[in-house]
Amino acid sequence: MTSQDVNSKIITSLWYLQRLPIYTTQKPYYVNFPVPQNDAAPAQHNILHERYDGIDIHDIRGNEDAFKIDTHGFQLVRDSTSMSNDDFEQDSIIRQRYYPEIISLVTKTLGATRVVPFEHTHRLSRPNLSGCGCDRKRKPLVAAHIDQTPASSRKRLAHHLGDDVAVHEHQRFQIINVWRPLFGPLEDYPLALGDCRTFDFDRDGEPTDLVFPHYIGESMNLYHNAAHQWYYVSKQMRDEVWMFKCFDSMEGVAMAAPHCSFDLQGGNYVKRPRESIEIRLIVLY
Repeated sequence: MTSQDVNSKIITSLWYLQRLPIYTTQKPYYVNFPVPQNDAAPAQHNILHERYDGIDIHDIRGNEDAFKIDTHGFQLVRDSTSMSNDDFEQDSIIRQRYYPEIISLVTKTLGATRVVPFEHTHRLSRPNLSGCGCDRKRKPLVAAHIDQTPASSRKRLAHHLGDDVAVHEHQRFQIINVWRPLFGPLEDYPLALGDCRTFDFDRDGEPTDLVFPHYIGESMNLYHNAAHQWYYVSKQMRDEVWMFKCFDSMEGVAMAAPHCSFDLQGGNYVKRPRESIEIRLIVLY
């Protein structure tokens, strides 16, 4: 159940990883391709989440400039795009036209010397909805997580830079996610972001294997703790993008921003389902 109070916050539910005894002997994992249904094949995953009610998610609307990526792990940035929503239906156009736009945005905002996009994800809250869904669109993730761990971030650096990694592996680098809603105002499954300073990743984090046919990555699922502080922006528009960290190798700044989507409408129908595009990038200095 979700409700809104007079203090510009949502009181809602979030999903966190369950503390299962199995994780003391078996690492959490998720296989991102169909697994044969027979006794010899592993299960699709060994992950279970549980819902926590009464979670405060504070609205930053009116105080957007107070949240900075090196302090909190995230910030909201104004940025228009030349892409139409029809353009976003084609991966080739996304790579040819949208990637350069986001490279320019990240370079300008963060002062980076080189930005290397390596993947994008198109999400729709009802991907099987007639007329606007397709197999490549994925549902929003509603469990608290971080896209990369420190180990998988360094693996990404080596995987995507190849021979150039020797030049950069001892310098500051980041994995950044740039997240945009494709319709505004967004009123369906907005993104919630956690203030990095309120998380203890040794206490709250559980590295989780993400198994693809061509690559094994690692994300960080998160356990609940009452100290966590969560934020979102109400009625987010198409030209308001979240820029948040998946990893930063520099000490003394926010390392990463926990995040997930949440059911703003408490299960009620909305005319316009959430649709979004996110790009993950290696950012070099």
